[in-house]
Amino acid sequence: MSIISTNEPAGIKSFAVFQPVAERDRVSSIDILRGCALLGILISNIDIFSGPETFFEVPQGLPDTSFINSHLHLNLFILFVKWIVTEGKMRALFSMLFGVGLLLMTERAERSGGSAQFPDIYLRRNMWLCAFGFLHGAFIWDIDILLTYGLAGLLVLYPCRRLKASTLLIAGTAITLISSPLLPVFLGTVGDIDLAQRAQSVEAIQQKGMKPTDEQRAVLQQWRNLQAAHATVLPPLDGGPAQSASYPTMVQAQLRNYLTESFGSEMFIVMESAGTMLFGMGLYKIGFLTAERSWGTYTKCAACGLLLSAPFYVLGMWKVYKSGFDFIAAEHWLYLPYETLKLPAALGVISTLMLFIKSGIVRPAQNALAAVGRTALSNYILTSLLCQYIFLWSRWHYFGKLTYIQHHLVMVCVWAINILASVLWLRHFRFGPLEWLWRSLTYWKMQPLRIRTASI
Repeated sequence: MSIISTNEPAGIKSFAVFQPVAERDRVSSIDILRGCALLGILISNIDIFSGPETFFEVPQGLPDTSFINSHLHLNLFILFVKWIVTEGKMRALFSMLFGVGLLLMTERAERSGGSAQFPDIYLRRNMWLCAFGFLHGAFIWDIDILLTYGLAGLLVLYPCRRLKASTLLIAGTAITLISSPLLPVFLGTVGDIDLAQRAQSVEAIQQKGMKPTDEQRAVLQQWRNLQAAHATVLPPLDGGPAQSASYPTMVQAQLRNYLTESFGSEMFIVMESAGTMLFGMGLYKIGFLTAERSWGTYTKCAACGLLLSAPFYVLGMWKVYKSGFDFIAAEHWLYLPYETLKLPAALGVISTLMLFIKSGIVRPAQNALAAVGRTALSNYILTSLLCQYIFLWSRWHYFGKLTYIQHHLVMVCVWAINILASVLWLRHFRFGPLEWLWRSLTYWKMQPLRIRTASI
């Protein structure tokens, strides 16, 4: 945030007043990256919005779940690109940029001598973000990230803002490495794989004609229950009774789920996101996210990051595909290494984007992405509203009705709305509508919204 010094009459001490960042002070590369992250996240989230997949981002439970149709190769191409380029990587980029936002605010406060006001403003900023996240998760879509970011900003980031770049990079990497073995436990992946192995042992005993013990029969029953929970079942044409419920009924169920399952897992997600945020703060401090590094640096990082991670994704997804998208195969090949591969893969993708930004090519596209980035909060909520309306709230009830390629075409349409709305809005207004509300609440003062053109 920029600081405006206010001149007072003689004898009265001057003070500094925080104001939202002026357009001239924005960092274009950060806006473009944020726009890419916002749109890229939907590549993964569209699967969750559109159908009852057994696993997120693995196409089980869709009308074409076997991928045996005329669009087989196109579907596989989308699926492989999703895992190599976007799954986990776009959310990681979004998290990194949230951490960068703290550094940008700190820099402007210190440059203008308004550091004394900064803690209060930063506290209000993140508390309001937590409020937005709760409202979004309870009344629109219960898979929310705003509350996580607000909590991470309050609990983790602020004390780390003055750390050296090397310390931030090491701390972010360390937290990610610590969370890597914890995520499979948190998701139940380790337990599922272990149960599958124990059930196979019991089945082998039965095949030999031996009678299983009560404990072994209990293992088999647990395994059958787990299989039933992950069974690939074509959804009914109406999208299922749960999806046909009224909005108040849906909100009630969603609020109950959000207050139990989501809140119960929030601290782990905060830790996992905080590691990525710290890593992003370190990248910003070395000029990596502001296009200040050399072409060679970005090229090497892109090559190393993608060459290190892509083969594992390709092998894992191929194994899952050949298994018929078996959920144990997905857990073993995709979710066990998920967190470990996320950071190098994200660095490779970010480096590739930085080469695109640094080149200056396709400037209109970069400007459009920057517009989406400048209105990221508004677009995040707009995306949830559009997708929930299309798949659940409208009379069409497209939930579970569309094929893999069809719901990705819906995603492209949502992208088009995001981009067009952002570009047109920013022609007349300084901020996105929710950005304006967030700033006004943060500063306890109505911020100017319209762009006033100078009279001739």
